[in-house]
Amino acid sequence: MSFARQGVGTLLARVIVYGALFIANILIARYLGPAGKGQIALIIFAITVVIDVSMLGVPAALSYYIGRRIFEPRRILGASIPLYTVTVLTFSAAYFLALPWLRKNFFADMPAWLPLVALLAFPLTLWTNYAIYTFVGMGRIRLYNLLEITDRVSYLLFQALILVAVSRTVAGVIYAELLGRGLACAVACWLLWKLVRPAVAFSAREAKQLLGYGLRAHIITITTIIAFRIGMYILRYYRDDAAVGQYALALNVAELLLFIPNSFGVVLFARTANTSDEEANLFTPVATRNVLLVTAISAVLLALAAPILIPAVFGKAFTPSLAPFVVLLPGVVIFSIYRVLSYDLMARGMPLRVSLAAGAGLAANVITGLMLVPGMGAIGAAWGNFAGYTITSVIVLAQYIFVSRTPLLDLLIFKPSDLRFYSKLFNRRPGN
Repeated sequence: MSFARQGVGTLLARVIVYGALFIANILIARYLGPAGKGQIALIIFAITVVIDVSMLGVPAALSYYIGRRIFEPRRILGASIPLYTVTVLTFSAAYFLALPWLRKNFFADMPAWLPLVALLAFPLTLWTNYAIYTFVGMGRIRLYNLLEITDRVSYLLFQALILVAVSRTVAGVIYAELLGRGLACAVACWLLWKLVRPAVAFSAREAKQLLGYGLRAHIITITTIIAFRIGMYILRYYRDDAAVGQYALALNVAELLLFIPNSFGVVLFARTANTSDEEANLFTPVATRNVLLVTAISAVLLALAAPILIPAVFGKAFTPSLAPFVVLLPGVVIFSIYRVLSYDLMARGMPLRVSLAAGAGLAANVITGLMLVPGMGAIGAAWGNFAGYTITSVIVLAQYIFVSRTPLLDLLIFKPSDLRFYSKLFNRRPGN
């Protein structure tokens, strides 16, 4: 299947995933209000940090080594299972140790047991990520899409059932999250057993290889997830749960646009990992500038709709979300460059170059947030994210140009010849 058609397939899957998340956010906003939205955002972010830090770059390493055909999927995935077990035990213990501090500073207004129950999502999601990246390395993009859809759509269905019929509480949303993650993990296990049948065996060589590549890529995961969510915690320190909820909604709506670069980025990783750098130098610039164009057009349309959309759909209590949303939107457009080019560089075996950009973005976000949030609240947090988006994207753009020798304008400006890129989206000829 061609890169363009795989990209569109993943794009459609992302539309479903982001659509499910959008509806889920509507339910949360309508039933729980800004304070409930803020509490959920804080808990989910804490668990997400545990998950992303604990990955140690292993999922990305699985995808890289399988894609490059250095290891067979059965062998390398089997070698990752002992690492998975040790990781779950170690990071669960670390979360337990950090929980009293989190409760005191950020979780004070929610039931003490709730952040603990939410931790059950950790082992489920971690193993699902192992499966997802295994399928990406194998070039089975449809299975990647299937797991993503199963996770978020089932979460939406469980959430709707619980909020409407059982419990209109923050706990109800967390239970729905656990059920959705559990179902996705079950499907992942079934697919892996059917297609890979991993041989569980500890191998020092495979473990060293996984961690050798993985830890270099791991900095990207940690810094990226923290960089663009840390503003919620800074905001909570100076404000309340309702302010966090209003800001989190603005961030959720603005980042709806990222389904475009994320969709093509995943396919780009799989293709670059399975082809020569020379060929990648031809199609990555085309993908980057067209993703940037489509994201920018979508941002303009979303900006025009937001003043009506946000209060009408989510409720008047979220009208204050409009101001940070306006600040975040252009930053998300700029960030689409990073989302595409980072996948290319990682597939070339250069995760440290991406890590440099992500680390700089984190520093820019934290410094800007600490300076502006005390006086500006959610708008200050939004400017922190904007600074992080921009610095991260500029650095990874420079890194890609250095590696590929691609002219800057080839990455940013649409060309009439790119119309062929769109025609391929509907090309059904065999072999394309």
